[in-house]
Amino acid sequence: ILALAALGIIILVMMTNQFFIKSIVNPVLQINELARRIAKGQYGARLDVAFDDEIGELCETINNMSTEIARMEKLKNDFISSVSHELRTPLTAIGGWAETIESDLSDTQTAKAGLDIIKKETKRLSHMVEELLDFSRIESGALKLQTELFDLRGELYDAVFTYHDMLRQNGLEIKYSEADEPIMVVGDRNRLKQVFLNIIDNAGKYGADGDSVDISIDKEGANAVVRIVDHGVGIPENELPFVKDKFFKGSARGRGAGIGLAVCNEIITMHEGSLDIDSVYGEGTEITITIPAETGESVNNI
Repeated sequence: ILALAALGIIILVMMTNQFFIKSIVNPVLQINELARRIAKGQYGARLDVAFDDEIGELCETINNMSTEIARMEKLKNDFISSVSHELRTPLTAIGGWAETIESDLSDTQTAKAGLDIIKKETKRLSHMVEELLDFSRIESGALKLQTELFDLRGELYDAVFTYHDMLRQNGLEIKYSEADEPIMVVGDRNRLKQVFLNIIDNAGKYGADGDSVDISIDKEGANAVVRIVDHGVGIPENELPFVKDKFFKGSARGRGAGIGLAVCNEIITMHEGSLDIDSVYGEGTEITITIPAETGESVNNI
């Protein structure tokens, strides 16, 4: 009896060990091996999920992480390539026109045209550098808001006025409407104006196939709501969930490093608001910015 009992215990221990090795040790070893592969740069590698338990959930989480790392790595590489191209273009123009002007200083008409282009490209370079600095500040948590109470209508109108001539040159008419009453918000007026400028600039670049850009601001409930609508090419449905992601450019052929909307979204989020994008490919894009507005009572308290 003791021998049979001992044999039964040994068989049970062996079966338990085999189950333990198959269900826990082997998956952990596979996870460890996958982690080594990811550390060596093999992004996107995946595990086979064989169990519907905690180990299976861990494997699924590792797979999702690997897929996301692969996607971010691709976006990073695209970003580096895009920024390199975007920087090379204005630098080439600046260098070329500087040499042209230097070769014949007596040709004042050519010199004036060249200097205009140099100023324009320098301004574009400055804008790109500011975007990159803002992105760096956001990533490091160093981007701070200088908040104050102000009428949001003024900042939106200034942004519309800034781009009025550019949009008109692109054959676009601005249709602007605003609420009759002040829309008071507490926020960073310069950062919010930066958001408006960026989105209106995008509307001018990607909405050029349409006939107008419709811009409005109103108070809806407890929120200030800004809508910027273009009737241009729109955004493909499969790209729409990613347009606010860092470095994402999709199939767009416009200039830019792919971080403008990501920066805008972060600024609006820091104002406890939201930036929503609706688009139909071939028909146009509507961007809705919503941030908390101040009521009469709260304004008096401030």
